[in-house]
Amino acid sequence: MTFLKIKVFLQSLWFHVARGLPKCTQQEILQRYLVCLSCQDFDIQNSQCGVCGCNISQKKQFLNKLAWADQKCPKDKWDAISRK
Repeated sequence: MTFLKIKVFLQSLWFHVARGLPKCTQQEILQRYLVCLSCQDFDIQNSQCGVCGCNISQKKQFLNKLAWADQKCPKDKWDAISRK
């Protein structure tokens, strides 16, 4: 799982940088986090998505997938947020 997690993160990071590093507001992060908490694939003990392996938290941190506006849930439970 570790290799897959690194691969998914690097791919996401590549596109995130190419799109200009769009960030979410704290409210958007919290909305996404609440959806993740209710998902059966959320690993609450490790704060990770069980599908893609990305870190999930309600903090506005660089390594938090929920804080990247251009990202979407791998199970389509929340979408990317368009920044113009």
